Amino acid sequence: MIADAKFESPRHGVRWLRFVPRAAMPLDAACRVANGIRDTLRELFGEMCELDLGEPTAIGAQAWSQLAREAQLFLVHGRPTDVVLIVPRRDARRLVLHVFGEAEAAEAPAALDAACSALELQAVERIAGRCAPALGPLGVRPTEGPQRVRSGDAPSCVAYFDLRIRSPIELTVGVGVVQPVPEPCAPERFPAAALDGVGLEVRAVFAEGLIDAADFVSLRPGDLVKFDTKVGALASLNLESGRLATGVAGVVSSRTAFLCRDLAVGTFPS
Repeated sequence: MIADAKFESPRHGVRWLRFVPRAAMPLDAACRVANGIRDTLRELFGEMCELDLGEPTAIGAQAWSQLAREAQLFLVHGRPTDVVLIVPRRDARRLVLHVFGEAEAAEAPAALDAACSALELQAVERIAGRCAPALGPLGVRPTEGPQRVRSGDAPSCVAYFDLRIRSPIELTVGVGVVQPVPEPCAPERFPAAALDGVGLEVRAVFAEGLIDAADFVSLRPGDLVKFDTKVGALASLNLESGRLATGVAGVVSSRTAFLCRDLAVGTFPS
């Protein structure tokens, strides 16, 4: 089992180090999910949405039971794993009150403790459906919309992270994965010699200058164009907008040529 070293919460001024199972979920994938959900909520709320990302954590059956208890759970079927969106009961209530324009009521404890109506539950489910496409970085390709399930019917998750939304309202949305999410594979590499037969079009620039658009369209044969480049200055060998080398442009045996003097830093691997 692969484990990570983490510090516990401080006790008597000391934070003890312990080893915990590593979450079966890449951190960069969780970050991209957070960005996607943030953008979706920004569209739904019509205003900027700020959130903090909780670090992905491996969880067991007991931790999952506590997370799922009294929460609204939305199961998203996909491949290679299913994902469960977790909205705590009070946060689900706060969310629908904000969506329905009752932001002031969302601060009253009595309103937050009340059960969601059928209409409000449908609204939360639709919001979960809008957020489902943001789960793509986890490898999930939703085969259908989210399905609201009870805690006893939801599959147990092996990894979890939460999104702590700070504005325009404060609430938490959890994301749990049912199966481990593999780390992205490293891209395949091949030797540089494999590119020997590939042509590359480059451009030699040995004189440059600026001209107004009005003067450019009025140019006629025989007009003189002033360049800002000094006589004898080094030319540059460019690939699109990047410079590959500096040197001297000229002609060798009736063919245009470029004599490289210096390579641009970082152009080629050492």
